[in-house]
Amino acid sequence: MLRLSDGEKSFGERVLFRHAKFWLEPRERAVLVGPNGAGKSTLFQALAGRLPLDEGKLERPRGTTVVYLPQDFRPSSLPPGGEATLYGTAYAITPLYRAERELETLPPERAGEAWNRVRELSFWKGRVAKTLADFGLGGLWESPVGGLSGGEGVRLGLAMTFLSGADVLLLDEPTTHLDLKMRLWLEEMLLAYRGAVALISHDRALVARVATTVYHLEAGVLVRVPGGYSTYLQERERVRRTIQKARKEADKERERLTASADSMRPFAQYSAKKSRQRDSLIRRAQRIEAPDPLPPERRWSLEIAAEGTPKLVLEAKDLAKSYVLRQTQNADLVGAQSFASGARQNQNHADDQKRQVIKNATLRIFRGDRIALVGTNGAGKTTLLRLLLSREFPDAGERTLGLGVGVAYLDQLYHGLEPDKSLFVQFSSRFGEARAAALLGRVGFRPPHWNDPPQSFSGGERARAGLALLGALRAGLLVMDEPTNHIELELLEALERALSDYPGTLLFVSHDRTLIKRVATRFWGLEDGILVEYPNYAEAEAAMLGKPAVRLNPYGELPPETEASAEERNLEDERLALLERLHEVRLTDRSRARLRADLLAVEDELDRRYAHEFYLPVPYRYRVRQGGLEVFADYELSYWRFWSSAGGLEGEYSNKILHLEGHADSRVLQAALRVAFELEGVQVVRYGKQTFGRDKYLEEFKPSAWVDERRPPGKRRRRKPKRPAPPAPAV
Repeated sequence: MLRLSDGEKSFGERVLFRHAKFWLEPRERAVLVGPNGAGKSTLFQALAGRLPLDEGKLERPRGTTVVYLPQDFRPSSLPPGGEATLYGTAYAITPLYRAERELETLPPERAGEAWNRVRELSFWKGRVAKTLADFGLGGLWESPVGGLSGGEGVRLGLAMTFLSGADVLLLDEPTTHLDLKMRLWLEEMLLAYRGAVALISHDRALVARVATTVYHLEAGVLVRVPGGYSTYLQERERVRRTIQKARKEADKERERLTASADSMRPFAQYSAKKSRQRDSLIRRAQRIEAPDPLPPERRWSLEIAAEGTPKLVLEAKDLAKSYVLRQTQNADLVGAQSFASGARQNQNHADDQKRQVIKNATLRIFRGDRIALVGTNGAGKTTLLRLLLSREFPDAGERTLGLGVGVAYLDQLYHGLEPDKSLFVQFSSRFGEARAAALLGRVGFRPPHWNDPPQSFSGGERARAGLALLGALRAGLLVMDEPTNHIELELLEALERALSDYPGTLLFVSHDRTLIKRVATRFWGLEDGILVEYPNYAEAEAAMLGKPAVRLNPYGELPPETEASAEERNLEDERLALLERLHEVRLTDRSRARLRADLLAVEDELDRRYAHEFYLPVPYRYRVRQGGLEVFADYELSYWRFWSSAGGLEGEYSNKILHLEGHADSRVLQAALRVAFELEGVQVVRYGKQTFGRDKYLEEFKPSAWVDERRPPGKRRRRKPKRPAPPAPAV
């Protein structure tokens, strides 16, 4: 139904794909996977005919219709002569609408056949209404399309796509902004669709259930793997080994033929037969084609550290939160995100309505819990997270965070980053320049993009930057709001492994079913503002689909016994007992996660006890007091370090020039200059874009006895005054 042969597309010097072969058979469901930025969306635009190819041929049978749904769809074309309403926009894509427009243009004497056609297609009105209701848009028929939220726009685009009845559907990340209920419904629609479907998606559960063929695009190479997603995972390594073996054999045969031709060179000039044989061998060597090399497989590395916490990490009682909603003239417009400013000014307070998002939420989070918060879009999941983190104030109720619990929060949009500040500046101010470079490089950021602010990044780039930040933090409670949005499959699997190994306490919102099933040990849901707990994921999914489900109290089990103080406990025995219990076979996932968190808390307490008992101060060469701040200095070979409670500097000394890096108080820099110029004979100190010279420094500042040398610790010896020289003998 659709075939691309030897397709090629590049932007400047960057080749997105070369010699690409892509085809769809009737009723085939193909999924295109690959890293972010590989060119998947560009390939779909080329298949839809929206983007010209540099090379290659795109074929499709006459009469074949293709519909392309881009990411974050927003309707641009409106029905002529009609209002820009949601229902009108969806209705305009149906065959009934086209038949009605044709009937209006025909003269009365020829309208009979067209009128019969309209009556035959009249069932489309009911189909439009049902499809909109299935995608959760039944109450927004008269809403203007310009006022739809991101999730509502995507759902409208999906409804229009399935209403089109096209022979081929090209869907670019259709699950973006969709909650779990909508994703399950989308699966059923895709399985029942009669045409061919190709889609880009990072939802592993959807891909595993829907896909009959998988295409992988990376580094300009497009590979087709027949079979479902599980087959693709099994065949991915085999395909890589097969291509490497074929390239090796082709190179070996080419070298053999070339060597044979070279061995015949001395005889070719004397024999016409040998010359022809040699030319034949050369042509055979040139005709050997080796498959294009696959890009090196990227293996993401992500580790998340934690710190010990009390057994009761967080507790909340009777939390409530409401938001004011204002009525408009049309009741169907409730939920639209934008209103005319004039209409706002004319509203009376009496028309204001309050929507209670959170109703008397009472909960407890215990050490080691991994809680997944699920529910439909707009249910109040993000609001609950912000209330628990004190990012918003509740209308009623209270929340208590455990003593000494460190919290890390990755929000949905910028993932804990400042939107308008350079990415490298944010990381280096927290972790130093060397570690910042390592963290950013680990998730694929190269130096040309380090100085860009997160607000200029794509969704996938912001997610990767947030994961880089996550890998450097050390928090006892980790709170994440939809961390899997826009993340490629390989990085998503790395995140899943890191969260599974995370020994702290986790609370996250996600619509990724695979991640929830493999990571979470407790399952919470919001039903009309009421917080409930489900015993397992199957019950949570049943509740979201409106089926009977078991519900529990999120306050959890009875509180554990009060822990004795660290001085009264034998921490070494506790540690050995926890290690032994962790190897028990019958442990549930929840019990195992809590035991790991208990072990972390015991080991942290042991570290503090040992540090108090056996701590030895870090050796230093100089100690300087500058402006009331103690600064320490030491060096080994040519590497210098200056540190204090207000930050530190470090750098290498070569050719009497000291190059310093790091972020610290200005007093640390002043102390470093004093040590370098007055004691060590350094001629030049360079720090960032600043350069300091020794001669000018010594002219402006007079050296004084301000240095306390650690070695030797004895008293400073006084110098004996020199004796006057004896008088010269008289001659």
